[in-house]
Amino acid sequence: MLPVPRQHQRHHSAGAPIELVTDQQNRSTAYERALIDAAQALTSRLDVRDTCGAMLDVVERIFAAEASWILLHDRRSDMLVAAEYRGRGGDLYADLEVPPGRGIIGQAFSSGEPVFVPDVSQEDRWFDPERVHRSGLASVFTVPLIYNDERIGAMGFYSPRFGPEALPSEADRCLLQGLGALASIGIRNARLFDEVASEKTRRARASEQQRRLRTEVGHLRSEIRTVLAHGTIIGRSHGIAHVLQQLQVVAPADTTVLLLGETGTGKELFARAIHDGSRRARSVFLPVNCAAIPATLLESELFGYEKGAFTGAVERRAGKFELAHGGTLFLDEIGELPPEAQAQLLRVLQDGEVTRLGAMKPVTVNVRVIAATNQDLAARMETGAFRPDLYYRLSVFPVFLPPLRERPEDIPLLAAHFVDHFAARQHTSVPRLSDDPLAKLQAYDWPGNVRELQNVIERAVLLAGGGEITAAMIPNAARPSRAGAASTATPAPDTGPATPQSFEEAESNAILLAVEASGWRISGEGGAARLLGLKPTTLHAKMKKLGIRRPGRHLSD
Repeated sequence: MLPVPRQHQRHHSAGAPIELVTDQQNRSTAYERALIDAAQALTSRLDVRDTCGAMLDVVERIFAAEASWILLHDRRSDMLVAAEYRGRGGDLYADLEVPPGRGIIGQAFSSGEPVFVPDVSQEDRWFDPERVHRSGLASVFTVPLIYNDERIGAMGFYSPRFGPEALPSEADRCLLQGLGALASIGIRNARLFDEVASEKTRRARASEQQRRLRTEVGHLRSEIRTVLAHGTIIGRSHGIAHVLQQLQVVAPADTTVLLLGETGTGKELFARAIHDGSRRARSVFLPVNCAAIPATLLESELFGYEKGAFTGAVERRAGKFELAHGGTLFLDEIGELPPEAQAQLLRVLQDGEVTRLGAMKPVTVNVRVIAATNQDLAARMETGAFRPDLYYRLSVFPVFLPPLRERPEDIPLLAAHFVDHFAARQHTSVPRLSDDPLAKLQAYDWPGNVRELQNVIERAVLLAGGGEITAAMIPNAARPSRAGAASTATPAPDTGPATPQSFEEAESNAILLAVEASGWRISGEGGAARLLGLKPTTLHAKMKKLGIRRPGRHLSD
């Protein structure tokens, strides 16, 4: 029995299946895909055997395993009992029971460390040697399954990829341990679900267990997102699937990309996804909002300046293009560029050079540009507000981001994601989002798109306080979508406005809901301004205009 080595020289056979990898980059990609597959499989299963089977399917595919198994610890008998098995000699595992600490599997379970046996015939520490030799396995790789320091079982496999001359690498070891960790979480959650289902006669205890299970699932989602990446793009609609297909095509290239979409559709998130999928992923991703920079300062911000170039230029300063050298520069609201900056940007895209204000010589830069706008650049080009040559240079690969109203099937997924996020940030239990508020969310037009949905869910989580999110916690100021209005013959309470509202009425209702939720606190964390996504001064002005005042008291800061 050998400890799993930290480094080794891998050997591959000429007849390896397509899933096997032959270089470090492809192996890393395949292993990341394995973690994604395992995570997705676990979140959709709440049965122990299904969970084990899904995990072994991943192990079989990624390691080309000819045999694999999971044994779980039975507390009553204090034995490791076969829960699921695959491949060669499977019938030999049907009634397998191993005492903790006995044999290779029992030792991996008790020690909490992975064990690799390169040559089964040379190992004499088997609990049942005859059964092992009849299985025909040449080598065995076993890892313990541990959840919160509790040992719940062991998972192992045999693959012809490994043996005395081809020991598992550090990457192999880390991947199998990662799969074991995910399997442990999934099995633990499945067991909790079984406990909840079996407590039909004890309603109070069942309710508490269901809440605990939802919290466990929330933690699992958080761990999965940490393993995969930050800023996950959420959605299963045809529109989002089409966008992701386009991103997969353009990300590896160094092509300039133009993202087109309404405000709040997540243009920066998609730009970052392009960067993360490119060869520049290890370099800087620098976002710049062109609309947030005064026109008089935009050139100096983007392209830099020399000392003395203008009043106040007391030292040389590099612009955003130089700071993004080797990486990606994301230019949001590109339609706001003044003519002078448009000309300079065109030169950068054509020649790969920037000239600081006041400089005599250009500076070479290697930057990928991703631009975004919510404007019709073609129309602005026709009016002369946007340079045609720059427009054609930017729109080499345009990507249209669909508004949220065109993908209502994504709203439950996005809402669940934001509920988890804000519950964690507010340090509360994850509230339940029932069908009624979801129906109300899906009936709304969402002019502010995903950003507006995020604000609405943040407010609802705050109001729920760890309990259930109800339809009453979703603002009635939301105007229903045209499709929703057409399909609703009779308006119902708490699913949208019962009668047509003026803009001032809708605005007043939204502000009243926010100030009541915040205890009439305007600014600061949890204040009404934060809930509404407004500056405190702006909210004060709106409240004064609308005549909103707390009875008998002044507004609190």
